Amino acid sequence: MKFEKLRLIQEESPRQAAENMAIDEILFLTAAYPVLRSYRWVRPSVSFGYFTPWSEVGLQFAGRDLVRRWTGGGIVEHGQDFTYSLICPGTKNLPTTIEFYRVVHLAISNILQENGSPVEMVSLSEPVLSLACFEKAVQFDLKLRGQKIAGAAIRRSPKGLLLQGSIQRLEVPAHFEVLLANALGEHVDSSALSDLMMEQAAYLAKEKYSAAEWNRRR
Repeated sequence: MKFEKLRLIQEESPRQAAENMAIDEILFLTAAYPVLRSYRWVRPSVSFGYFTPWSEVGLQFAGRDLVRRWTGGGIVEHGQDFTYSLICPGTKNLPTTIEFYRVVHLAISNILQENGSPVEMVSLSEPVLSLACFEKAVQFDLKLRGQKIAGAAIRRSPKGLLLQGSIQRLEVPAHFEVLLANALGEHVDSSALSDLMMEQAAYLAKEKYSAAEWNRRR
């Protein structure tokens, strides 16, 4: 699977956790064609899956920026990782969720292997012993020397597919997001977020992703 057209958004300036999640949601709701976004965190942060109980996060990671993702999955620590999102809008010709996951991680694996990291793709999911995402590997995650280094969470809706991923425990090659975009798209256009989109994201970050009603439920 390779997208005919892909928009690449490279964010060099770090953002707060709530703002990062809000931008991903706004992009997901408005994208006209596939979008790959890479982003950073202004301070050590933790994102946790839509269904993860607040009780599993609040005390353990007190003092960090905490935010509940719109996608599922477990608890992910952010700060030194390479964080990205991939959006595939629409309902026609969409891959299955597991195939989407596999294709993205295969592209990442190929890039890392070509740059000297002997990563391996996980064939079978491991037993769930913890809600910490990087303490367990599911099918098509990536490992390096026995440690999980790439995982992701996906949301599927009538709007399309949203994948939020993290690569940890190794330094990705220079211009990694460009390499990944070229691996996933036939034609890649680079652009920045519009002022209107940033206004929408700022509102959503305040009203939803910073709100206790969202983050502390369950």
